[in-house]
Amino acid sequence: MRSKRPHTHGSRRIASVAATVALALTPATPAAAIVSGTLPEVAALDPTTIDLADFTGLEQQIAPYLANLAPLANSVNDDSTTNHGYITCNCWRTGQGPSDARVMENVLTLAYFYTADRPWNPYHRDTALRQRLEAALRFLLSTQNADGSFPQGGGDVHSRAATGFALELYAVMLELLDADGTLDPALVSGLTNAMRKASTWFLEDEEVWGPRGAQFANQVAGGLVGISRLLRRFDDAALRARFEQRLTDHERISQGAAGFFRDGTVAHRYSLEVEAEDLAGWADPATRATIDRMQTRYMDWAQYNLLYDKRLDGYFINTAIDSRHRGWNYASELPIGSNNLWGAVIPQARAYSATREEMEERRAAFAAAGWQTSVAPLIAPTWAYLDPSIIRDIVLREEYYPAAAERRAAIGTLSPYAGAPYTEHRSDAATGQQFVFAKRPGYVVGMGFGKHFNTQYGFWDNQRFGLNYLYDPKLGVIVQGQNAPQIGAPRTRPVDTELSWGTGWTAADGVHFDAYDQPVPTFFRDGSPVDPATVGDLDPLEIRYAAAGGPVSKSVTLGDRLQVRVEAGSAQFFERVPLVLEEGDTLQWISSGPAVALKVGSRATAENVTGLVVNRDGRSVEIRWTGAGAATLWPSAFPVADGNRRLQVLDIKATGRLAYDIRILDDACSGSDERATVFIGNRDTGVANPDDGTGCTVADLLRAGEQWESHAAFVVHATKTADAVARKRVLSRRDAARLVVAAARSDVGRDLVTAAPGQANVVAGQELAVGISGRSIAEVTVSGPCLTGDGTTSRPGEVKVAIRETMLPGPCRLTAETVRDTGTTEVDTFQVEIVPDAQGVVFRDSFSSAATYEAWSAVDGVWTVTDGVYRQQDTTRTGWKSVVDDLKIGDGSVEAGIHFRTLATSTAFGGIQVRTVKPGDAYTQSGYMIYLRPNGSVDVFRAGTGVIATGTGAAVIGPTTLRVVLRGAEIRAFVGVDPEPRVTVTDPDPINGPGYVQLVTGRAAVDFDDVRVATPLPSR
Repeated sequence: MRSKRPHTHGSRRIASVAATVALALTPATPAAAIVSGTLPEVAALDPTTIDLADFTGLEQQIAPYLANLAPLANSVNDDSTTNHGYITCNCWRTGQGPSDARVMENVLTLAYFYTADRPWNPYHRDTALRQRLEAALRFLLSTQNADGSFPQGGGDVHSRAATGFALELYAVMLELLDADGTLDPALVSGLTNAMRKASTWFLEDEEVWGPRGAQFANQVAGGLVGISRLLRRFDDAALRARFEQRLTDHERISQGAAGFFRDGTVAHRYSLEVEAEDLAGWADPATRATIDRMQTRYMDWAQYNLLYDKRLDGYFINTAIDSRHRGWNYASELPIGSNNLWGAVIPQARAYSATREEMEERRAAFAAAGWQTSVAPLIAPTWAYLDPSIIRDIVLREEYYPAAAERRAAIGTLSPYAGAPYTEHRSDAATGQQFVFAKRPGYVVGMGFGKHFNTQYGFWDNQRFGLNYLYDPKLGVIVQGQNAPQIGAPRTRPVDTELSWGTGWTAADGVHFDAYDQPVPTFFRDGSPVDPATVGDLDPLEIRYAAAGGPVSKSVTLGDRLQVRVEAGSAQFFERVPLVLEEGDTLQWISSGPAVALKVGSRATAENVTGLVVNRDGRSVEIRWTGAGAATLWPSAFPVADGNRRLQVLDIKATGRLAYDIRILDDACSGSDERATVFIGNRDTGVANPDDGTGCTVADLLRAGEQWESHAAFVVHATKTADAVARKRVLSRRDAARLVVAAARSDVGRDLVTAAPGQANVVAGQELAVGISGRSIAEVTVSGPCLTGDGTTSRPGEVKVAIRETMLPGPCRLTAETVRDTGTTEVDTFQVEIVPDAQGVVFRDSFSSAATYEAWSAVDGVWTVTDGVYRQQDTTRTGWKSVVDDLKIGDGSVEAGIHFRTLATSTAFGGIQVRTVKPGDAYTQSGYMIYLRPNGSVDVFRAGTGVIATGTGAAVIGPTTLRVVLRGAEIRAFVGVDPEPRVTVTDPDPINGPGYVQLVTGRAAVDFDDVRVATPLPSR
């Protein structure tokens, strides 16, 4: 598998790199000795001599590579004869050793800077750089097997990936070395011979063309792209003939009728950022038509899985069916091919990238801002992920970005966004998976079916099946099922970590979801089985499926509205619908009672409701159901759309049977009161309640459930409304008069109840008493965003509520809503001030409730509140983090309980990030990271510098505490109950000012507990 990098060229930032770097080297496996001898050091770059105006726009992205060149070159091993020439930087393919030839891929980076005759490049034909490049090349050539293949780590001795990407990158490198002509000719000849041997192996070996190679299209594509560049060099007719035959095989094997490139199965990121990127560099004109045909077919598939959001001007990704990358649900831009080159060939590809005008503006700003602003902040993150394919892209020299008008025109060709209704059934014979994409006048939906896939690298069960997404061209994606938070069945994790769109039920071994349990579909039209490929664009296709071995069966009908029916015998179950919302959306339950507004980001449970309506700018999404018990709407901390949307999960509980419909419509009155007659409170006026033709009923227009300044104001409104509906002949004049009389006799708008807090200032986590007085009280509910839950009473007196412990200091507005015995409502509002406690604590979280999900934003990793702790359980990478929302401190203290749950390696840690500039910043990007290892050591890592201090102590056994104290340039860290700091450091170049607070882990499953943030600094 090829490690992926985020796109830097053509993205909304000129260069930005995901920084997840291991903080300790994995011991290397020794390789054969090459030659001995100390090599001269390559001089560090003096950035004051660099003028960014000398870089072309395409070259700007390698400015941080220029800064990192000397450290890269000087990491070429010259300490001993063992592994002499091996690149030891741990800046690419981190954690691997000399037995992995892929670690050496940055020889291309060394060769590029050695040969690049550019005004900004002081390393052109640098003697020290040449000697280190030659040593690295010698070591690289020594890693090649006798059969021509190259090895990769983990026992993959004859590696398809290592050989394929060697061919792609080193074919480019040979062209650079040929054009320069100053490198050791014997080495250039040796590299040429190595590539010939690699080409022969790659075109013949079962590792590439057998069952395992068929699983990984991107690796095969890389090798073929490299050979396409080498053909002219070798001028070998037999090799060309075999190459052309294998290209035909690749088209047949690696891309099925569905259109996606097979990397296991669907793998959006590998298809977009590896296969499509590699193929854009195809260098053989004679076979170019095959490559263009493959990419065109892929783009047709992609339009149903990359869904344009007009408001964000970006793309939601059908992440549910992605087998490789978890959580990749949105991209602001998606360059198609290296340097967006597919845009020059396929008009549709122009829809996804930045425009020519945007790129010119960004590049001008990059050059004008200068080195310290544009480049310096990127040096450390780039070093953490020094991807040589960036160099390959620069060497291509060509690029394509569409004019703004061309991009708009391309967006207009995307079928989900602008096209006519359709029903697309796609199937993949190799995997047995099936996909349905449908557009109706009222919605767009995507679905997937099949089994999880066994690959060379293990069993991949990231995909989620059944319903995947619901989309509207005006609103964007409204429902987006997510794929797996990590490998393993949902029953192995807390239930709220599963964010697929599907049905859940409890079995003996835990909670199951039909989205995971591999449903197999059957297709019907008008009740009879049908071949889905023959269904018309507007036919009401019904899709029936059942989870393997479970009690649940489901029917989804694609009619004028999306109809879902769930049958489970007598079993209890719940339907989970992950809604994608904006902060400004309005939500309310659909019920026969008074309208209850809900807030995006809050948690709410309701009994006896029949639906939920979401309204955004006058367009409504209505979910109406029958057969349900309680419905719960809860916020997930899982990131969506770069934080520009909120994942709000709807769970609908039922027993035996549930039916729900979803429709999207322009409606002046969302969630209409559709009772036959007009009610004011619980009093039936007897007046008919028809629709006025705009989607509003008479009851909607009367607005008796709203709050009015006075009773007289409501009666005036009722009089005007009655007159208007009579004039439009919605009601008769007689019924209009009856409506006014009923309004005048009601108590709507009267002030009958008073609510007042017992104290003006309150500390988070404490109880608050609210006094209630008045008459005609059926029930009073005190609620507010700062409370752990609502408080209720049915009589005058006192209601006690608790302030959430995670609330930050500041005002909080509370509401006392009274339901009178007449069924009408009255709302009183008042404010309390949340203040720090006597120790200056401004934030605390004991993780004892769901309120945690509203206080933290998990940036990456798998974070859940479990058994009273905040658990991060993904051990695969370094730097997984979760940030306290809206909290910034400069000086003060941050304390957290830490418990390592797994047998942690030497690279494992749990810690705290402070003073980060932006929420979610990686530790290499801003601020400080103070982290504890299981061996008891504590490191202080400064962004842009690295580790600036280390303290040692007793190994960690069981739960402990890490407390960080900040005062100006001084940082102290305490562990457990030890009164003495484990480490103290004064930063000579301190990162000052307030910044965000984050919990962070490195390759460890860690439980965090009892987080406390205080300011100002407690006295010593």
